[in-house]
Amino acid sequence: MGSGEAGVQPTFAQSALVALDRADNNSTAAVVKTVVGVTSLTTFLLGLRSAWKHSRQPEAADLARAQIYSGVGFAGKALAVATVLTVSGFSLFIVGVSWALNVNTPRQFGSAMRRAFGDNLRLASSTDSQSGSDCPERPRRHSDRLKEAMFIPITILVGILILVVVLLLSVRNRFLPLCNGSRVLLVIAHPDDETMFFAPTIRGLRQAGHRVFLLCVSSGNFYGEGTTRRRELIEAVERLGISPSDTTILDYEAFQDGDSWSRHPLSLVIMRHVEVLAVDAVISFDQGGVSGHGNHASCFEALQTAYTHGVVPRDVHIFVLDSIPLWRKYIGLLDAPFSCHRSPFFYVARFRDIRACWRAMLAHRSQLVWFRVLFIIFSRYVYMNSLRRISPLPLVANSRCKSRNH
Repeated sequence: MGSGEAGVQPTFAQSALVALDRADNNSTAAVVKTVVGVTSLTTFLLGLRSAWKHSRQPEAADLARAQIYSGVGFAGKALAVATVLTVSGFSLFIVGVSWALNVNTPRQFGSAMRRAFGDNLRLASSTDSQSGSDCPERPRRHSDRLKEAMFIPITILVGILILVVVLLLSVRNRFLPLCNGSRVLLVIAHPDDETMFFAPTIRGLRQAGHRVFLLCVSSGNFYGEGTTRRRELIEAVERLGISPSDTTILDYEAFQDGDSWSRHPLSLVIMRHVEVLAVDAVISFDQGGVSGHGNHASCFEALQTAYTHGVVPRDVHIFVLDSIPLWRKYIGLLDAPFSCHRSPFFYVARFRDIRACWRAMLAHRSQLVWFRVLFIIFSRYVYMNSLRRISPLPLVANSRCKSRNH
């Protein structure tokens, strides 16, 4: 009797542990299947869109911008799209089958197929072997549990990688309305602003054949590193495709790093460079300054003041970089669906552009602290830029005051 009770108790304990393990695995598997299913469906639809786009007749504007560089490049894009469609379609099929059969692992899938079809699906060579019902269930080894545990994060990482590749292939640039060979002035506040915020725009302009001039209002001498940061900026812009001779770094007492900059004197300085360089367009920060830095916002306020008072020449366009909410700033390429349809002008970096941006940031050695390293990895400004035209200052309130005084 005692031996029978001793044999029954471990059986009940093992059954309870198995039931708890299955309940926990089922809840985790449901979340994983939902994430993988949504990711696979999204990448599959984006892959179809990209395949349809590449199968159409190339537009004249695309040929003029030389977006199709060679047959090898086009074939590489086609192969990448086909791979994405195959992998995402297969993943979608697997997730659908797992939902339909309520299974989470290949072993559970095999058991479900055995219950449904018996041994009819077995190969002829294996008919003499023992069936699953004849042999006792083999206990799960530690290696089996480890493989199943690693399957979940690997699947998620592969899904994210596929989504990133599809976004790079499907999102299209919307270039600034510039004539061929235009001259563009980029106004920044400190060395490293050009790399951390404007790299996709700079690379896109240079690849389109435009000449980019850089005006850095301060030398970034807040910690006494002005000389070092000037040298680093020259090296960084060269890696982004800007000639060092087209780079100007100011060091005026009125525009020191971290101080409050007056908009009127700064607007005069910027307009002087606009006239001397005979540029066709100016690009800078918007009123949010991307990071909220006061010097970034001062660049916008100076341009807005000049634009409002008619100081900017009529044939010069002014564009500003969009500031976005914090929750979108650090999701990298995943921000593309939120940005590409909200702004009239959009630049997305390709792999070679991202590599150039990272190389340029390595040139700013004095600024490579841990949070800037994380920024250059996760920030969407490394992967895309959305821009819009500058708007004038609201003068309605002033006109009302004048009418009341009269």
